[in-house]
Formats: sequence, structure tokens, C-alpha cells
Amino acid sequence: MQTRPLLLAFFFALSLAGCLKSGASNCGTDLVCPDGTTCMPGNACVDSDLVAACVEVADGGPCTVAGLPPATCAKGICQASRCGDGRVTGAEKCDGTDMRNHTCQTEGFYSATGIACAADCTLDTTACVGRCGDGIKNGPELCDGADIGAATCFDVGFYASAGLKCKSDGTFDSSSCTGGHCGDGMMNGLEECDGAAMGSATCGTLGYLGTLSKLACTQSCTFSASSCLCTTGRCQPGTEKCACSKTGCDCVPK
Repeated sequence: MQTRPLLLAFFFALSLAGCLKSGASNCGTDLVCPDGTTCMPGNACVDSDLVAACVEVADGGPCTVAGLPPATCAKGICQASRCGDGRVTGAEKCDGTDMRNHTCQTEGFYSATGIACAADCTLDTTACVGRCGDGIKNGPELCDGADIGAATCFDVGFYASAGLKCKSDGTFDSSSCTGGHCGDGMMNGLEECDGAAMGSATCGTLGYLGTLSKLACTQSCTFSASSCLCTTGRCQPGTEKCACSKTGCDCVPK
């Protein structure tokens, strides 16, 4: 008499288990797709309406899912955008763990790690660190906002230290630096010359004698070593060369 109640309890448990799994599908692996989804290649669960819309439709063909914009089929799945299905479709930047190769670096940060996907399938960069414009000098930046490190106008070639600022691209802004610099066409600082500005210096005042070439200035604002040489045509070409010193220049045999 006790056998019948035990059998009834056993079959009740089986029917209950069947109810719990009635809408699920076993993918043949450890994956069991929940109600409303279908097993697809790649061990993935995809919304069943997206799969149904591409039955007998070739890849690239049109598909329509109720409540979603028209789309096309790819690998048996309608690529209609539905945030939260774990697939990046439509205008989504990401979906769940699928970041589509987006990293913090692709979004302008210097470190790759920290990117996440927001609930609306947009990129969440709140955990990303180090970028131009964050007010902290990092990565390849020379400066960032008010952070110019220990740099001064001296570091960009000026002869007064104050005035250095930062541009929006993380490079130095020297527009407020003063004191002059090599290349401004004016002799200042410790310059021997600057462009055409030679002061009162000539080959003669430097102690050279004879018919000489003109004194010249280098890009580093010092007298050029090619200055104060024998003028062209003074020595016999092919047999003589010019040799100069502070006592003068002479043509000597080659």
C-alpha cells in the first residue's frame, strides 16, 4: 500500500522538473539556453525571434523582427539591434562582455585596461586612466593643463624662466616666455650672433687678416667656422688650398 504514494511522488517530481525546463534547450554541451533563446554555433544562446527571422534567408538578406528596426541576416541571425542580448548589433558599441576590440586606448587613454560596457550598450570609460586633458602629465605628454612638471621657459630655449604654459594637445606653449631666444634675429643672452645680427664683430675684430669671406652665424647663434676664409679665386684651383689663422690666410700647396 505504500508503493503507490511513492510512485505518485516520483512522477510528480519528474513533471515538475519538466515544467522548469519546458522552455529551455540543451545545446549538447554544458550550455543550456533559457526560454526564448536558441542554441547557435559557437556555444551561444540567441533570442529565438532573431533566429526565426532568418530561416531560409541567405546571409546578407533582409530580415524583420517585431519592435526592432529592419536588418540583415548573418550566420543565421537577424542583426537587429537589441541591447542586452550579448551581441553587438546596430548602433551598439558593445553588449555585455563583447567589447568589439574597444579598449581604453582606442578611446584616447594611455592605458588599455579599464573599459566596460554600460547597460545601454555604450562604452563606459570611468575606470580608464591617463589621457590628454585630465590635468595630469602622463604618457607622452610634455604637460597637461596647469601641470607642466618642472619645466620652464629655459627648457624651450628662452633666456628668462617664467611664462611657460601648456597647449590643449599636451605640448608647451612658449607664447608668454620672455628674454629672447636663439633664432629671433636679436642678440641676447650669451649669443655671439643671431641670424644677420652680428653686433660689431667682423673677421677683422676677431683678429683675422687678409681678403676674407664674410663673418657668418650658425643656427646655434655662434660664429660659423666657415667664416673668415680666403675669398673665392684667391688660390690656384687644383694646386693650392687656403690656410687661415688669426694672423691671416695664405695659399699653400695641396
